[in-house]
Amino acid sequence: MQIDTKSKKAIEDVINRRTAIHSMQEQIKEDIKAIAEYLDIKPAQLNKIIGLVEKERENGDVVESERDILDTVEDIAGSKSSDEEAA
Repeated sequence: MQIDTKSKKAIEDVINRRTAIHSMQEQIKEDIKAIAEYLDIKPAQLNKIIGLVEKERENGDVVESERDILDTVEDIAGSKSSDEEAA
């Protein structure tokens, strides 16, 4: 395979952008850790919040869908404890 100057520059550009992306991802991880610590929550919980906000902004109706799921879980968990109390 022969790599000309134009191809080599394009490959170098991709490598440089990947390096920059990796650096930004590491910075974001550190930012999330710091924000989570400030809010006194776990980073995973903050990531979930951020993910839901991103999905809501992109597609809409995500929060309502999650609320429906949580209501269902609450109903099931509530009925389970009611069943246990009856026993």
